[in-house]
Amino acid sequence: MTQAHKDHRRGTLYMLLVIAIWGGFLPVGKSALQMVDPYWLTAMRYGTAALIFIGLLWVREGRAALRSDGHFWRIALFGSLGFAGFGVCLFEGLKLTRPEISGMILALGPIQVALFQWWRSHRRPDNFTLAAIALALVGELFVITSGDVTRLIGGDALGNGLIFLASLFWTAYTLGGQQFPGWSPVRYSALSCAFGCVGIALALLVATLAGHSQPPRTDQLLAVWPQLAFIVFCVSVFGILFWNMGVAKLGPLNAGLFANFTPVITYLIAIGQGRIPAALELMGAAIVLIALIANNRHQRSKVGQIAV
Repeated sequence: MTQAHKDHRRGTLYMLLVIAIWGGFLPVGKSALQMVDPYWLTAMRYGTAALIFIGLLWVREGRAALRSDGHFWRIALFGSLGFAGFGVCLFEGLKLTRPEISGMILALGPIQVALFQWWRSHRRPDNFTLAAIALALVGELFVITSGDVTRLIGGDALGNGLIFLASLFWTAYTLGGQQFPGWSPVRYSALSCAFGCVGIALALLVATLAGHSQPPRTDQLLAVWPQLAFIVFCVSVFGILFWNMGVAKLGPLNAGLFANFTPVITYLIAIGQGRIPAALELMGAAIVLIALIANNRHQRSKVGQIAV
């Protein structure tokens, strides 16, 4: 077996683990929110992850890598968006909407990236990509409404809006990594997560003073400790590590193709829990997945043509 085949097999294994972890994250997070509010859940999640990533960075790249090299404010900004903004909005939104719908909204990340690049470069995407974007948005409308337009207002709309805002924060964080070309993924993850914890602490302080957040009791933590362990370690640490390892073995386009299947796991969990999605919702989910996968394969073919 050639090294290329070994890398492909390992990369595939890493991405399958990512799909399983990320697909289960939203249902597990929804369960944990019954006992722990979004601010404390975000603080516990990323506070622990920051310590682990800082330790990993120190071991791999040395103490010098812990410095911001004059980029403190930029890395603090992206860290606050990617961890404080994303974490709080995600969990606040998840309280108001269903995990599987949240998963489909978060799956629109590649579309947000394409639109941002269009805005930044002033270069219009090709017709295939624009058609895929339009098709995905139509499918997303079916997912959110299931044919009932009243879902566009009220609690469901607020929850879905917060999830969408969280996805925008994560897209901004992801694109922000391109501003540090000399940094490894571990360094960007570690420093942005550590500095982002400052933003989380400020959000937690404001929410507490406003009476919107309170620390969980010991009995509440014990009631959801398996969910907390999964969120803190599996999702926030291993999920990110497996993702980076998968990208290194397969490349970002192939890894992105795998990531498109994450909402499928979330839907299967919902069905396993006894919730039967409406026909229009399932049709919309299928439309979104088809559009995302087709565009991913289209982008891969374009890269292949350029390489030739």
